[in-house]
Amino acid sequence: MVLGFRLNGRFQIRMFCSVPPMDMIEQWHRIYRETDSSDSEVIIRASARSGSPWFSGHFPGDPILPGIAILSMVKDAVLTEESDKGRHIRIQGIHRVRFRLPVKPDDLLILAFTLSGREGKLVYSFKVSLDGKTVCSGIISAVILSEANPISDI
Repeated sequence: MVLGFRLNGRFQIRMFCSVPPMDMIEQWHRIYRETDSSDSEVIIRASARSGSPWFSGHFPGDPILPGIAILSMVKDAVLTEESDKGRHIRIQGIHRVRFRLPVKPDDLLILAFTLSGREGKLVYSFKVSLDGKTVCSGIISAVILSEANPISDI
């Protein structure tokens, strides 16, 4: 598995990865949609299981969830939410990301995102919180696909 960040010419952080091993695909995190979410803001509860491979080696004896894993949770939540609405999107980038607090195994995170956009271009402002404090925040840009094959550029 290859995970990493790439800084392109516009100073934009992008994630890229090859196909993860099966144990990463199968339930490395839990995501639950809040039933009282509105159309303008989606609230999702999420956590990374303590046995997740993300925690191995990061850091021995004091594990924290890597930032790229937090962004992966947000990406999965956005794709799932849009798919549930019958809309298929392609995520093009993640911008203005700021990490503020570490996440430990089984911490209950609140992922909140709002959607804006026009003419087939979508922008999701997101914030990940833990106990009312911001863990990270940023912006995801995406486009609507005409076919039912959601693909991520990141």
